[in-house]
Amino acid sequence: MENTAPTAKVRELRSNLHLTVASELGMDIVSDRMPVGELVPSEPELCARFGVSRTVVREAVKLLASKGLLKTGSGIGTWVLPTNEWNFLDPMVFSWVQQSGDAASKLQHLFAFRSAIEPAAAAEAAKKATLEQLYALESALEVMSNAKTDFDKWVEGDIAFHTALYTASNNVFMAPLANLFRQYFQMSFRVSSSNFHHQHCLQEHRDVFEAIRARDSRGAYVAVRTLLEHADEDVRTVLAGTSDKGKV
Repeated sequence: MENTAPTAKVRELRSNLHLTVASELGMDIVSDRMPVGELVPSEPELCARFGVSRTVVREAVKLLASKGLLKTGSGIGTWVLPTNEWNFLDPMVFSWVQQSGDAASKLQHLFAFRSAIEPAAAAEAAKKATLEQLYALESALEVMSNAKTDFDKWVEGDIAFHTALYTASNNVFMAPLANLFRQYFQMSFRVSSSNFHHQHCLQEHRDVFEAIRARDSRGAYVAVRTLLEHADEDVRTVLAGTSDKGKV
């Protein structure tokens, strides 16, 4: 037993080190300081930069490769993969995106994706939602309605509403999506809600719920499209204002 404790400590320290190295390199990649197609510095160079062993560097590179950011070829080295290979829904990749200067463009990608999928999920929910799932939608709507000036509560209810919507589609491919990009929801909802009172789009959420409850697939589809179009406009307005301030 006396010999296992030091080993466990060493493993924990090595784990923390490789995560630190992976995070630094991940930020370099996401922020384009290490562009797509560029070869990553050699192991000795990375060891010198971070003051770690080759083992730590290899574990960090392996982690980034598992997230689609890097690839290693025998006799070639390690290079940055195209962005279409990156797992943007991975929590670590998401955190790097948030810290980078490219978060705004990723929000636009999210809205384009949601605009293609979420109206269809609402239409499916209108056909297939169970009574329990309708209660979940209504409960989330009540949280939003009761939030008043509590911004965090509003965001909590907004995320719960859209999560419940995807779940209520009862489609095995659609239902897991909300959980996959829950963090992106949080970022986009905070941006889109930051320039107006929380009740601004409450009626639009009610329209979505009422259409689903009425089993009106077409109405649910249209209501979600309207909701997303207005939210996208709000995000663009906020981001444009932020950009203008940065120029002053």
